[in-house]
Amino acid sequence: MNNALLEIGTEHLPARFLLPTLEQLKNNADAILQEHRLKYVSLQTFGTYRKLVLEIKDLASVSEDIQKEVKGPPAKLLKDAEGNYTPQAAGFAAKNGLKPAQLVTVETEKGPFIYAKVKIKGEKTQKLLPGIFTEIIKSLNFPKNMVWEDSCFHFARPIRSILALYGDKVVKFEIAGVKSNRFTYPLISFGRKPIKINTPQEYTETLKNQPQPILVDIEERKTALIKTVQACAKALGYKADLDEALLTETLSFTEHPVALSGDLDIQFLTLPRELITTVLKTQLRMFPVLNDSGELQPHFIAVRDGISVNQDEVRTGFKNVMTARLTDAVFFYENDLKTGLDAMRAKLSTVNFIDGMGNMLEKTERVEKLSAQIAQALNLTQEQKAAVREAAHYAYADLTGGVVYEFSELQGYMGGVYAEKTGKNKQAAKAIGEFYYPLTASSALPSTLEGAVVSLAGKIDSLAANFAMGQIPSGSEDPYALRRQAMGVVRIMAENNFNLSVKEIVNKANSLLPKANEHTAELENFLWQRLANILETNGSSADEIAALEDVSKTPAKIIAAAEALKESRSGESLASVGQSAKRVGNILKKAGVQQTGEINPALFEQPEENALFKALEDIQNQIRPDLGLETKEAYCAILKALSAFELPLNNFFDKVMVNAENAAVKNNRINLLSAIYKVLTGSAADISKLQKRG
Repeated sequence: MNNALLEIGTEHLPARFLLPTLEQLKNNADAILQEHRLKYVSLQTFGTYRKLVLEIKDLASVSEDIQKEVKGPPAKLLKDAEGNYTPQAAGFAAKNGLKPAQLVTVETEKGPFIYAKVKIKGEKTQKLLPGIFTEIIKSLNFPKNMVWEDSCFHFARPIRSILALYGDKVVKFEIAGVKSNRFTYPLISFGRKPIKINTPQEYTETLKNQPQPILVDIEERKTALIKTVQACAKALGYKADLDEALLTETLSFTEHPVALSGDLDIQFLTLPRELITTVLKTQLRMFPVLNDSGELQPHFIAVRDGISVNQDEVRTGFKNVMTARLTDAVFFYENDLKTGLDAMRAKLSTVNFIDGMGNMLEKTERVEKLSAQIAQALNLTQEQKAAVREAAHYAYADLTGGVVYEFSELQGYMGGVYAEKTGKNKQAAKAIGEFYYPLTASSALPSTLEGAVVSLAGKIDSLAANFAMGQIPSGSEDPYALRRQAMGVVRIMAENNFNLSVKEIVNKANSLLPKANEHTAELENFLWQRLANILETNGSSADEIAALEDVSKTPAKIIAAAEALKESRSGESLASVGQSAKRVGNILKKAGVQQTGEINPALFEQPEENALFKALEDIQNQIRPDLGLETKEAYCAILKALSAFELPLNNFFDKVMVNAENAAVKNNRINLLSAIYKVLTGSAADISKLQKRG
């Protein structure tokens, strides 16, 4: 066995392409090697913005043999009347490299047929690899492609070199006009003198030992990046803000990261913190410098690729660019403060929201009304309602500001800054700053009740408006991030224990739209699916989730019921009652019962009816809504109470015939079962949906 190595040398790949492409390279290579029946011990990918590298360790020298059965003509054509092989059988055998005597007869659904059992010998890896490596390169997909040569081969960036080895031998092939060889190349700023690679094993070390090292292994490069950035910060007497996203991006545009520090003018520290760090991280790919308390310091740390001859000139270049960008930020920020939130809000009338759903000012007015309704439903204090009203009034105002125009990721945050700077209510300013929270499916929610209310109103209005206009996510398509907003809605409602159901919040939002929402059921289901995702993450099984589906209950209650259901399923009684609930449901379905009629105990003819009715009354008293059904413990108590139906239900089914000859008695029994079914399926969960466990 030998190791194999493939390096695709390209022009500068976009940073966002690198890691997904390496993951894709690994997965595709594994699938293609399996398809060609080539065994190996391990696959590894690594690389830089100019090198996509695949290393295959201990690759078999020959592909595996396989045995396959080839179907031939019907068995009656194997031999003629004299017992000689027919021409058809002889021809089929010859076609598959066999003698007629080696053919076998196999019974199939369509009768007996002649089969040839053919052994396909494996091929040498050295012969297979040119095609395999070509197939691997062609299999890579990118968000955007380029075409640069006559064969019109598509790739993210032009391919300039291909290094392909199996052991110490070159794997020879050509793609996009580039022939494979055993050479790679140094850092882009240090010429094009080829670096010879003799075997796959020496590849990473050879690159690392160049006068200007190339750290092609990503983990090794990350360690070096963190070390060089931290060393710079330590030399300044501080620490670096090692933002994970920035670290990942920096890894993707360097082959040998070298950090250097510089100073920024102290006046820039008067800008809002997130504005400074956004300019540094997003626009300039620089690491902010912090003291032990996490406060920004007047320094920056930049990273270049390789060590330059004159680091001072490089430092000056970085500082000039940084100063220009922060000067622009100062201009936009001061301009926004002069303009003021009221004027910015008024400009929202010029910003379209969704065709058919008005502009952003009209959306703001809907969110104000909806926020007030939610605040009223939650019994907020007058002081809280005032903060909600002010936050909703200015929630979208910063969208017309200069800073957010340049840095869209600062929407909300800048509005909160402007509100605070201009003396708005402190709670309102905080709510505006956190209006778009959560920014991801699992990130932080608004930290105040006022912020949660306004954020909820903004999200549910966006969802209702998009669904009303038929803009419903399907498959992987979700251009307006509606899944993230829906997850935000259910998380805000659940984690703040809002006494509002999905159905209620959707209806409130729909009532304010300029157009009727004909997709309300789809929106409710869309929100339920997000809540189901939370339940699944928390460990609920598929049948438990099905049993809990109810958009008329609050998300907090559903989550509490889910925890109770997981805990209560260990006993036999609940499982037995669940099976009885299915039986009751089938009886009612057959009887065509639409609603529960009045139960008349005077019509009971057997003691089992009285016992079941008594159990119903006892359980109804235990699960009255006024007793408070908010916690897991409360739902555990309900499920325990439902288990008490086990014996009376079993006795009822054993002794009582529902379809009595007397119509009044029959209807009374159906009414009794209907009332019980309502309790079994609507109190904590629809336990008829629970599957029997082995």
